Amino acid sequence: MAFFIWRDSFNIGIEEIDQQHRKFMEMLNECYEAVSFAKTTTINHELVNKLKAYVSMHFDYEIDMLKNTGYIETEQQLKQHKYFESRISELESSLLHVNAESLITVFSFLRDWFLNHILENDRKYVSFVNQAAKIGTK
Repeated sequence: MAFFIWRDSFNIGIEEIDQQHRKFMEMLNECYEAVSFAKTTTINHELVNKLKAYVSMHFDYEIDMLKNTGYIETEQQLKQHKYFESRISELESSLLHVNAESLITVFSFLRDWFLNHILENDRKYVSFVNQAAKIGTK
């Protein structure tokens, strides 16, 4: 059974963002499976670097979109993104010193935080971004 299964109810309605969110969760599943099914206490640094790079790309894309539309809570989003990125960095720095159970706890945190962020914070900007897009196309 997958660590995380995407549901359509998690979509926020901005296709590019939704695709990026799904891709991140797929990557997190890949990391989880590497640890839990292999029963290993380490995870490939390349996999974590790939995860970090993807998260960074996604957050940059999202922040650029919010800045371009003048979204008032962009700084709050940026602070939350930086926090999440710091947690992934903690994962990377602790790779050699944890057991599989500890890594799964970290993956659970990352999954839950990211999903909560999508459902609570990202949904806040959807109508604003959509409205700005309508104005921009007129």
